[in-house]
Amino acid sequence: MFVADIAGVRVLHTGDYSRKEDCHLCAAEIPQFSPDICIIESTYGVQLHQPRNVREKRFTNVIHSTISQGGRVLIPAFALGRAQELLLILDEYWSNHPELHNIPIYYASPLAKRCMAVYQTYINSMNERIRNQYF
Repeated sequence: MFVADIAGVRVLHTGDYSRKEDCHLCAAEIPQFSPDICIIESTYGVQLHQPRNVREKRFTNVIHSTISQGGRVLIPAFALGRAQELLLILDEYWSNHPELHNIPIYYASPLAKRCMAVYQTYINSMNERIRNQYF
């Protein structure tokens, strides 16, 4: 989120935010003021989602099952941050499943690579887990 003061008018732009911490980002904080104008991204604003652990388990189960049957998995992830989130989920899953340690994970996204540089620059905006891994 960021605030711009334009001729005394406070504009708050939220971007795509969540009030829940994810694999790499902290939960969004509620500003301590009332903006004059608020611009909110609301792609999933009216959606009810299953709990994160249920979604992640379904995701990793499908991948594990496919690999166990000799298949390969291709995941198109175009949103900034989504690729990093999925890679962190897979990294944790792989580390907890030794039978997958010899299966490589590749990502082929110049945009995701550039996004990693942004995350490294703003490491203090990441959650504690990521900050501890980085330092």
